[in-house]
Formats: sequence, structure tokens, C-alpha cells
Amino acid sequence: MKKRFLWLVLAAVLVALAGCGGNDRPLVQTTIPSDPAVDGDIVDVAGVRTISLVTRDALPGVLAGVDPVNDDVYRAFLSFPLDRIPVNHVISSATLSIVIRSVTVSPPTATIPLRIELVSFTPPLIGTDFDQSILLPLKTTFVLPPISSADVNREVNIDVTSLMAEAQFQRLPDFQVRIMQDNDLLTTVPGLVEIDEATVANEPLLTVVHF
Repeated sequence: MKKRFLWLVLAAVLVALAGCGGNDRPLVQTTIPSDPAVDGDIVDVAGVRTISLVTRDALPGVLAGVDPVNDDVYRAFLSFPLDRIPVNHVISSATLSIVIRSVTVSPPTATIPLRIELVSFTPPLIGTDFDQSILLPLKTTFVLPPISSADVNREVNIDVTSLMAEAQFQRLPDFQVRIMQDNDLLTTVPGLVEIDEATVANEPLLTVVHF
């Protein structure tokens, strides 16, 4: 009787192990371009907000940072549909790739620390999407190293794994980010970054590895 019980336990363990092995899934890499119908930026000029959208306003790029000439504050927004990522998949890694179209910074040798915030908004952009206290950041990361003039016409790859994992956890329909200069309302070193949206070759991309 005891031997039979041990065989039953062993059989149960083997079945469980086989079941675990059957759930193994290969890594899948999915690259998603941003949605130009949603992408845009919001500029704050002395408290007055102006919204510009890539498709509506034929923007060659979206702006993030502080204009060194007049201290106008820009925050950029990018949106990537997540319908190609199964909701039951686990995120292994995620990379946001952007091409820098231009950099304006004072002094010219300075760098621009960019803050990337995961947000969730319903298109189109509205003025209050600028506000962190209204459109709350769900997760935050930073561009490392900071952007400089040397990055013009170069692709910058940003690790956004923690943001994508949070978007997947919350089952967000889109991966949406607000990009801004860190401490932009109080910075003593203003700098403005233009993210290229002019051509398909340079469009922002989100590359997700999942299983």
C-alpha cells in the first residue's frame, strides 16, 4: 500500500513537471511604430497651452524640453498601439527608439536630461495632458546618457522595460509616453530636443521582447 502511494505521488509530480514544460513559450520580438495620428506636443507659454499634432499640423518632429531663447516649455507625446502584444504575455524587454532631428541647448556643450513618463490618455491631446498632477505618470524612466548636440541625426535607444511591464500589467490598449526635460519648469540649463517624425525611416519605434 505504501509503495503504491509513493508511485501515485511520483506520477503526480511527473504530470506537474510535464505541465510546466508545456507552458514554456519562445521569445517573440515585436516592433511597433508610433501612431502619427496621436503623436504631438504641447507647449506652455506663460500658462497658455498650444497643442500641435503630427498628422493634423504636418509636424516634421515633436518637441520636448525648454526653448533657450524664450523659456517656452514643451512636452512631447508618443503613442504605440499594443494590439499585437497578447495580454497574457510576460514582458522580457522593451526599447523605445527615436531619431533626434535637432537639439537647441544653452550653452552648446550642455546636455539635456529627458524624463520619460508612462501615461494613459484618450486621443486627441488636450491642454491638461501637459500637467503631471492631472495626467498622472504611471511609471518613469530617464534617457541615459542625457541628450546632447552629438545626438543630432542619430538614433537613441531607451530602455523602457519597466514602463512596458506596467502597461502590460494594467492591460493598457496603448503604450503612451510623455517626454519632457527633467525639472523643466525650474531648470537653469534650458534645452530643446526635436524627435523626428518626418519620414517612415525615422519614425519612433517600440521594440518589445515577450513570451
